[in-house]
Amino acid sequence: MVDSNISCYHFCMAEQTVDSPNPVQGKKRHGCLKGCLKGCLGVVVLFVAIIVYGVFTTGDWRSDKTVLKNYQPSPVIADIALKDTLTDRGKALLYRTDPQFVNVEKFREICVADGIEGLACTDTRKTTFLLIDDPEFVDHKYSAAAHEMMHVAYSKLKTDEKTRVNVLLDQELTRHQDDPHLTGIIEMLEEKKAGDTKYMFSELHSKFAVEYTDLVPELEDYYRAYFTDRAQVVRLYQDGGFFKRVRRIDQLNQEATVLEKKLTASESKLLALQAAGVTNEGVDSYNALVNQHNSLVRQYNAKATESKRIFSEIESFYRLFNPNYKSPEPKAEQ
Repeated sequence: MVDSNISCYHFCMAEQTVDSPNPVQGKKRHGCLKGCLKGCLGVVVLFVAIIVYGVFTTGDWRSDKTVLKNYQPSPVIADIALKDTLTDRGKALLYRTDPQFVNVEKFREICVADGIEGLACTDTRKTTFLLIDDPEFVDHKYSAAAHEMMHVAYSKLKTDEKTRVNVLLDQELTRHQDDPHLTGIIEMLEEKKAGDTKYMFSELHSKFAVEYTDLVPELEDYYRAYFTDRAQVVRLYQDGGFFKRVRRIDQLNQEATVLEKKLTASESKLLALQAAGVTNEGVDSYNALVNQHNSLVRQYNAKATESKRIFSEIESFYRLFNPNYKSPEPKAEQ
């Protein structure tokens, strides 16, 4: 940093003149004070501009080294950084958002407006976690912290790097077209974010980092800047009480949707036969269709029942980010 006082001092000394018994008359010079003030003001304006640019474009002008040196993580945050195998870059991104755990009332106030993940949120300047005491779900913090940290990481990518990473995310996305959990998240994003591609890519950037193994090699290499053992992060996610249940609900609902389409087609056939009148010769065929239909109903109801049971275990958390969710309802047999 330039010291403006030293610069001003040198500027003033250069303006001094030696006394002469016969001074030469000439034009008046600008005073030392006026010139000095101009020089100092220029330095100050430049310095302030740099700070303002850093704060408003990245949210934080501190270097990673400064953050790591000065931030003192709580035992819980230090444990998260350790279990998530964060690199120094990953730690600095998490620490600079001063992560805090809050109760459900405060969490609703800060996070619920447009969140996708049920247990944490970040605006890239501040990260907030829902405080959970239930031992069945307390492990959420590891996956949630890694997820939100990756949102911060994405926000700080330069344009060229972000374009490169987006291409890799697109490549990875094509490999998961049949993933009901990812499909459901994308549908929710399209509804909440009106197809905002920037937000969509940021979400994919976090989800692939935390939830998926066997990524395209270039994307795997990229994530090494943030995790020393990303496989460990994925294991924490897969074993997590909350996220494991969310994924099972998504799977069951996707399977129930497929069965529902089959049931609709089957019911249409039965109604058409009933309307035409079932002859004695057609009774056996009709009854066979009824049995097939009822078998589909039983399969559907089994998935609907399991989905409702699992949802009841996480409803208080799930409704924080998807308040209008409805579990599949059982259907009646013919």
